[in-house]
Amino acid sequence: MDSETVTVKDLEKINEVHKIARFYGFRLVNSPKIEKQDFDSIKNLGEYRNLVEKVALLRIYFDNKFISSPQPVCIYCDRPFPGLKEKKKSNYLEGSLACLGSTKSICECLCIESALSILNKIGYKNLEIHVNSVGDKESMVEFQKRIVAFIRKNINDFPTNLRQTLKKDIFAILRENENECYKECPKSIDFLSEQSRNHFKEVLEFLETTEIPYQVDHKLFSNSDIGTETVFSINSDGEELAFGFRFSKLAKKIGYKKDAPGCILDISAHLKKKLKKVKAREFKPQFYLVQFGPEAKLKSFSVLRELEKTGTNVLHSITKDKLGTQMGAAHNSEALYLLIIGQKEALENTVMVRNTITHAQTIIPLSQFANCIKEIIKDGI
Repeated sequence: MDSETVTVKDLEKINEVHKIARFYGFRLVNSPKIEKQDFDSIKNLGEYRNLVEKVALLRIYFDNKFISSPQPVCIYCDRPFPGLKEKKKSNYLEGSLACLGSTKSICECLCIESALSILNKIGYKNLEIHVNSVGDKESMVEFQKRIVAFIRKNINDFPTNLRQTLKKDIFAILRENENECYKECPKSIDFLSEQSRNHFKEVLEFLETTEIPYQVDHKLFSNSDIGTETVFSINSDGEELAFGFRFSKLAKKIGYKKDAPGCILDISAHLKKKLKKVKAREFKPQFYLVQFGPEAKLKSFSVLRELEKTGTNVLHSITKDKLGTQMGAAHNSEALYLLIIGQKEALENTVMVRNTITHAQTIIPLSQFANCIKEIIKDGI
């Protein structure tokens, strides 16, 4: 494996943030060094939300054969990447959570859940998600037509400086709110294709099921050249701490033969307390979480939250749908316990715990899960 992608077992120490990312299934990698070819590939795209770093991530995704690994490939790395003029701020947490190789909405959900846990760990409260959808290519084409028509109709009501800006970027109109006519500006979610509506609906269902405060923010937008589907940010008391979006059109834009669907969430937050170092031990899972059915998949996030409280090691295939695939992975993991959530458990807010050696099993209410898990580890079942 390339030296830029050293896994956690090769690192001497990790901190609390790395530990959380690892808990949620993100592979820890050393940040790839930005190369000249990365800058050259985005000359016609301009700079957008650390775009050159996304290019570097795609390069290691393709060059390190991550593309042939089970998809999606979920990775975490610190920012800013080497090779940039930007220097790391000692009093800031800066990192990227990326899920590459999947179009499924569960990737956005996994990034959001992991980032919320990380931000809570470093002292942030009152976290809220702002979320929007720009849809797929079909959706974007229709939205762009409506934006152009809106601008032409109202151009005489816009200030001179905005008119000049709109010549370069028609979507700048979304960031305006001073004039009454801006309230009539088209909204991207009104032009979503059926597939994109379903994708966005699944993200909102995750936020509602896990009781994460959120609001649909029509002004939240991604780069129209590379962005698709969900755009989201995490905020606390009006301060943006993290920003995420899908950049599924980027790979072809920079010369690869096919696109690599994926999403990324960049965290940039002031550290309210110093991060503790933890020893990087070989990951020996005590539990493997298996879920099947849409409701069970969403409920799995609540189970993971409870498991994190107990400090136990758990593996999961939350991005997978097929039960057979998950059970095979669980068997190979040699985890002592299976945590099983099907439709019945999801509806009843319970989890089935099965000992993989004795096959003894018990049903635990989610409200008692953390305490019961501690007892199971202590006494076995």
